[in-house]
Amino acid sequence: MNIKPESLRTFVTVADCGNLHEASEILGRTPSAISMTLKQLSEQLSAELFETDRKSNLTPTGQFVLEESRRALNSFDESVRTIERYTKGEMGVVRVATVPSVASHLLPAVVSRFQQKSPKVRLELRDTDSVMVATSVRNGSVDCGVASLSFASHDLQHELLLEEPFGLVCRPDHPLANTTQPLKWQALEGVTFISNGLCEQIRNERFMRINSRTAIQVHNIVTLLGLIQQGMGVTLLPRLAVPDGGEFCFLPLADKTVVRRLYFLQNRHHRISPAGMVFKEEVVGSFKK
Repeated sequence: MNIKPESLRTFVTVADCGNLHEASEILGRTPSAISMTLKQLSEQLSAELFETDRKSNLTPTGQFVLEESRRALNSFDESVRTIERYTKGEMGVVRVATVPSVASHLLPAVVSRFQQKSPKVRLELRDTDSVMVATSVRNGSVDCGVASLSFASHDLQHELLLEEPFGLVCRPDHPLANTTQPLKWQALEGVTFISNGLCEQIRNERFMRINSRTAIQVHNIVTLLGLIQQGMGVTLLPRLAVPDGGEFCFLPLADKTVVRRLYFLQNRHHRISPAGMVFKEEVVGSFKK
């Protein structure tokens, strides 16, 4: 039995009005079209729904069908409203992976605006390095990510969000901290350099030789900054990765080509949910202001 929701809606409207004329005005259909719908519904059910052709009194079957129709239509209408909210990005879950510097410096304002637009959407955030961001986007454990491009992410759909300079990071009492001019690569020759994962993005040959000779390589930024704070050496980091507050000096480099590029990453083969698209629009709009 294939009963359409609109047939039930027509029946409920006629039962509430008690006549075809008033129901036709509400439904925007002619009385003859409504009468035909009721006849088809009655034939599908193999039962009379009204005592007379005047439609003012229901049969016992009609009364039962009316109650069940109201329940079914309420459930149907709520499902339609839920679908509409989902397709408008007003509900759902958005899972995002990002590098720590973006998570702490740039995303808070984005998240605040996104929650105002989509208060019923649950946002799941995780921060990790660029390789793991790309891996998470690829395997579907997150919907999208913000990170640098790496060997793990070139096959992902990516959109440039931001370029920021690398600089030398040291303690305020380090001898290089008093340098007034942008640093040239030879300034790193005579200091203890601590390598980090982001250094792989710098392809200058002179720096690559310096980086290859380092005795310490640290991938966790918190640990790296802890070593710098203890006076164990210097490093190169993008500006956003360096905390404000005076604990560290960020010294510009003479080589202005040394930048970190941050991208919005998504899987080429899977669409982002409507709520995810609202989040993407907020991220892209925020970075490109």
